[in-house]
Amino acid sequence: MTETMTLFDNEVDYRTAADLTLAAAKREIRIFDRDLERLELDARAHISLLSSFLAGGRDRHLRIVLHDTGPLERHQARLVTLIRQHTHTVEVRRTPEHLRHLTDSWILADQKYGTIRFHDDHARGKSIAGSAAEVRPWWQRFDEVWEASEVCSPGAATGL
Repeated sequence: MTETMTLFDNEVDYRTAADLTLAAAKREIRIFDRDLERLELDARAHISLLSSFLAGGRDRHLRIVLHDTGPLERHQARLVTLIRQHTHTVEVRRTPEHLRHLTDSWILADQKYGTIRFHDDHARGKSIAGSAAEVRPWWQRFDEVWEASEVCSPGAATGL
């Protein structure tokens, strides 16, 4: 595949770039986001895409780091169901307080695809396809945020 980098500056192009990154994944998807609301992962098309991806084998992984899991737990029932069904390949973590100042978000796949949103409040960013060199710093940054974040279980039943 040819290496490409495309800039975007609106919500439609952001979601299109995110869809392309998710569709390119064959082994691992990594998502860092404030709360997943703008990404709309709970939409039927995304759930179908993620379900197919995860059904491809136990060696596939979806890792998500969020600042706020509340919207996921309250408003994204399809995604929570998917997470519950694939506990062996999906993990969600929450950033600690000292990392909640981070305002960018990223969707990364297979160490060579990515959608980078430079700031949560503005739909500006870049889409990367087929470039391990361009994705590498974001992949490493995800590793750092992942290690610093705490495991959480969205939608887990509480109480007796």
